[in-house]
Amino acid sequence: MSRCNPSRRQESATCFSTLFGLGLLGIAGFVFLPASKVEAQVIIATVNGDPITDIDVEERMKLLRAMHLPASHDDALNSMIDDQLKTEVTAKFKIDASDTQIGEQIAREAARMKVAPQAMLAAIENAGVSESNIKDHFAADYKFSLLVQAYNKGIEASEEQVREELAKDGGASAAGIDYKINQVIFTLFENPKPAEIEAKMKAAEQLRSKFSDCDSGLAMARDMDDVAVKEQLTRNSLQISDNLKALLDKTPVGHLTAPERTVDGIEMIAVCSKGVSNDEDALQDAISQKLLDAEFQADGERRLKELRSYAVIVVKK
Repeated sequence: MSRCNPSRRQESATCFSTLFGLGLLGIAGFVFLPASKVEAQVIIATVNGDPITDIDVEERMKLLRAMHLPASHDDALNSMIDDQLKTEVTAKFKIDASDTQIGEQIAREAARMKVAPQAMLAAIENAGVSESNIKDHFAADYKFSLLVQAYNKGIEASEEQVREELAKDGGASAAGIDYKINQVIFTLFENPKPAEIEAKMKAAEQLRSKFSDCDSGLAMARDMDDVAVKEQLTRNSLQISDNLKALLDKTPVGHLTAPERTVDGIEMIAVCSKGVSNDEDALQDAISQKLLDAEFQADGERRLKELRSYAVIVVKK
């Protein structure tokens, strides 16, 4: 590993939470409220004297299940122990996490799962996980990731490692697919009547049936009343959810996706091109970041294992 600009790690944490990845709307600013009720709790374990209760473990099981991770009682208990250790060691270095930063961690985890951050958070909340448990878990992860980054400040993948990764499959996996897309919106006024929605949906379907290439099709859309054509965007498959990727993959180039009702109106996406990203700088950056993430992951696991070896962990049978 050689020296690099440590700020790149922060760039990689950015997650695209809206349809075209325009920011962490509603996630980074997520408001965590205090728990509204107190339940009887039984201490079932301690980590360096700090308690873990049966309710903690029950809630962690729900959270892990919502994130599609192993969620047995032991899995949840070990997750809680890890969080206690992460919180304890980062407190020694006075590392803290704001609600905005916790939101960034939620978005980062959602990106790993390839789902929208709002969707992941909604699944966790619907599972009945308390806001304090959500906050504590993602805060522990965020703070510990900062600590690991600090220990590994200045490292990056070597040119040889990047070349080896590129040679595996021409870099396609690392580069992903680039989609050039335009959002086409049939606008609806406030509190539209069902008949108005139906009429706009019908007009959108008619446009879609005539749409055979982006040049003429988008020009046709711009000439229609109450239709907005957004500026063309390029989005990479690594930046978007699996659902959106599947939608774009099945839509032929030069055609529109099926119309959908959204808060803005009736929306479709014009797929104007798609193919393996040929941005060489972006490709090398993607590969470097992938290798760097793997390095951080491995080092974090090693450090956590070391923390466990020194900790006094008592589990009550």
